[in-house]
Amino acid sequence: MTEKRKRIAIVGGNFAGLTAAIKLSRRHAVTVIDPSTHFEWMPNIHEVLSSVKTPQGLRLDRAAIVKQAGHRFLRDRVTVLQPAQCRLATAGGRELNFDACIVAVGALWNTHHVPGVARHAMPFRSVADGLAIEHRLHTLVQQGKPLRIVIAGGGISGIEALGEILRRHRGDANLSVEVVEAGARLLPRLAPALDADLRRLCEPYAVKFRTGTTIGSVSAKGVRLADGTRLRSELTLWTAGLAPPALLRESGLSRPPQAWADVHQTLQSRHFDNTFVVGDAAQLPRPVGKQAYNAIDMGALAAANVARFLRRRTLKPFRPAPRPVLIAFGDLQDLSGRGPHRGCQQGVGGREGVYQVFMAQMALAAC
Repeated sequence: MTEKRKRIAIVGGNFAGLTAAIKLSRRHAVTVIDPSTHFEWMPNIHEVLSSVKTPQGLRLDRAAIVKQAGHRFLRDRVTVLQPAQCRLATAGGRELNFDACIVAVGALWNTHHVPGVARHAMPFRSVADGLAIEHRLHTLVQQGKPLRIVIAGGGISGIEALGEILRRHRGDANLSVEVVEAGARLLPRLAPALDADLRRLCEPYAVKFRTGTTIGSVSAKGVRLADGTRLRSELTLWTAGLAPPALLRESGLSRPPQAWADVHQTLQSRHFDNTFVVGDAAQLPRPVGKQAYNAIDMGALAAANVARFLRRRTLKPFRPAPRPVLIAFGDLQDLSGRGPHRGCQQGVGGREGVYQVFMAQMALAAC
């Protein structure tokens, strides 16, 4: 008698979700659910601002990748996830039952409930966001208007966006940029020396850094800081952190006071044995950075651990590989979490190499 195929649902098809799908055996009945047609290489979306990368170069067809792996892709959004009942439902009216589930829903744009952000600031979480920002910059330049920009957030996304803006527009006399960071220094989670290095790099340009302060509100004309200072801005770019998707809370995968999904080091949910959470959505006992390379490694381990779970075997813990965080700063200099890398050599070479290899592998998977 043929054994019935185990059903595995993967909610989300980005780095972790797609990696898990590719790694899972065709012996399982795997379904990947994601509302978007394309997978996007998020670590390089800042290069859309300077047209160094095109949308086509950063996107791959999700359905083709999943199909080539021998699985099923549903373009839909999961609205209900009930791990205890082994069931999920989608916005399109589908209902799926599963034996195990991998949750790879990522993170959302975090407005921090600041008034005016949703209406007047521009997000920077997708290729489409990058294109919208690039179009706005181009329009301002064509009109000869002041190019006053406020970047909310001095973390990796904000600094990389600044680098591409300088790459493309630093010769424009109308350009001025203000970066507002709530922490005491730029790139607050990385080496302290990077703050001074970035300030030195930006000395020749009309760039001002405001650390240790927050934004109180955003309007069409600019921003108001928490201390009442007003900054004029034709473009406000909001890169100030990430927020957990509501599905984590609604499904019981996250519980107060934790906003992200509580998991064991094996990536198995602390609340439901049949569910594994990977990528940005996961909160491990030993936290790791919300970086693409960690998500890829989590996806691979989740696939292996789901297979072990279904066979009632011992799960393996997630052990993040030691890798430097590489920060691209336009064509001026590249930085790592341990210090600077000059020009387009060590820093960019390593980062661009990861991009080329991963996208090539995914493209082959889609063939």
